[in-house]
Amino acid sequence: MSDESTGSAYSPELRRRAEQLTDLSCRIEQALVTAIDASLVDVQWASPRGRLCEQLLRRNLHQLHRAADDLRVTAMRFRERADELDAAWGLAA
Repeated sequence: MSDESTGSAYSPELRRRAEQLTDLSCRIEQALVTAIDASLVDVQWASPRGRLCEQLLRRNLHQLHRAADDLRVTAMRFRERADELDAAWGLAA
């Protein structure tokens, strides 16, 4: 199942998944909605409901950016684990 010249059979899958997570994080950050800067919205929120909407927008944007960061960290961990598996495979061979 594994190729002795490349290392562990699982490392290519981990790297593939890491690439997918990195791609997803980039797409999240490039999405039009993440370009909204709630602090620059030039509207006077005269009502409690309007202020609530602004707060929710800020919170949701923060969550999106944080999710993208989390995806990148997970991708990094997948790559590190793939490297560890390949190194262990090399020692065992």
